Amino acid sequence: MASGKNRKPLKSSKAVPADKKSKIRLLYIAGIVIFAAAAVLFFLLKGSKPDFSGTNAYNDLVKQCSFGPRVPGTEAHKKAREFFVERLKKYTDLVSEEHFTYRDKKDTSKIWEGYNIIASFNKDNTKRIMLCAHWDSRPWADNDPDPSKHNQPVMGANDGASGVAVLLEMARLFSIQKPDVGVDIVLFDLEDIGDENADEYPDKLNPFAIGADKFSEMNPNYQPAWGILLDMVGDKELEIPKEANSVARAGSVLDKVWKAAEKFGYKEFKNETGGGVGDDHIVFLKRYIPVADLVQSPFPEYWHTTHDTPDKCSSQSLEKVGKVLVEVVYNEK
Repeated sequence: MASGKNRKPLKSSKAVPADKKSKIRLLYIAGIVIFAAAAVLFFLLKGSKPDFSGTNAYNDLVKQCSFGPRVPGTEAHKKAREFFVERLKKYTDLVSEEHFTYRDKKDTSKIWEGYNIIASFNKDNTKRIMLCAHWDSRPWADNDPDPSKHNQPVMGANDGASGVAVLLEMARLFSIQKPDVGVDIVLFDLEDIGDENADEYPDKLNPFAIGADKFSEMNPNYQPAWGILLDMVGDKELEIPKEANSVARAGSVLDKVWKAAEKFGYKEFKNETGGGVGDDHIVFLKRYIPVADLVQSPFPEYWHTTHDTPDKCSSQSLEKVGKVLVEVVYNEK
């Protein structure tokens, strides 16, 4: 053991003032509190879903109708198209338009010009789902009770504008909170210039869902995991049964939708099979892409009449459809 005289004296440490110790302690405690609060907030938000606004959707429905009937080739159609593109570009940089033409089979001198509009979210995610609706309105009210109005255009508040209104609000939510999958919102044009019984006379009559068919032709490699089509989803007396073609070929998608509707207790989603509808989803079902059609059935009495106006629709119906859509999309991994 070394003798005491050879030991070096210990260096004295500076004493920390009591007030400084208190500040350090408070900062330490504050850091722990902030960290804990952040952790709690993270776990509370994890798995949460954004809130769909039926009011926003209804306002967008009214806005579309304010341009007038969105008949291809008209000024109203042009203004609506510009509105959709401008609005979607607020929510994502990935907005594109696909222009196409279609020669009318009843009048071969007439060429219709259409524009499908696509907005994509989470572009790097290889798993993608498609949400879609048609945005044009019918050029003639051939189902109107007044024969003198059969050549007048249809406003298309429910038949067209309602589905688009829900998707515009969904786009806003995607910009606020990204889902875990890639989402493509597709607005189809030239859905509603079709003739009844076109399948029986394909060389003489025009089919429905021309825009969806053109989209499929122009994007042959597009293969979403699944999709949902919205058509006539704004009626005040909303009734959506399980569309028959969707039951046959997109049952797994319907299961997601009805599970969500059951969670919210929405009786508007009828747990029964309705009739088959020749709609935009058919072209995808033929390609074995499960796209389910959420559509009012039976069709409302104002379908394809001059009475398809915003007063027939409600923010409550749009909100119920939107909340179901949010539940389905944000549960997808």
